[in-house]
Amino acid sequence: MENFKIGNWLITDKGIMWNKENDPEYFIAKETLVQSGPQDRNNIYDWLVHLPRKSWINKEDVYALNTAFVYAMELYGYDFNTNSFIETLKEQQAEMI
Repeated sequence: MENFKIGNWLITDKGIMWNKENDPEYFIAKETLVQSGPQDRNNIYDWLVHLPRKSWINKEDVYALNTAFVYAMELYGYDFNTNSFIETLKEQQAEMI
């Protein structure tokens, strides 16, 4: 598989990696990509709500991550749950306010 970059996110055969020079390394293993959040957020994709809380990421990076996430879900053959994604984006927006 050839690596694919969306914004500062690099999608590889192992997962999604933050790929911006002079920034902290961050990696989401493909096996953990579909993890849901704690019980109060069990119908959302946790990574997409967790990462906007990081100080080194801006809104454009979050939006690029959303796109990279959808791309990776298809690439890895995971079942994509639209309802969970909609709930995830609502929660994500609340985190960025």
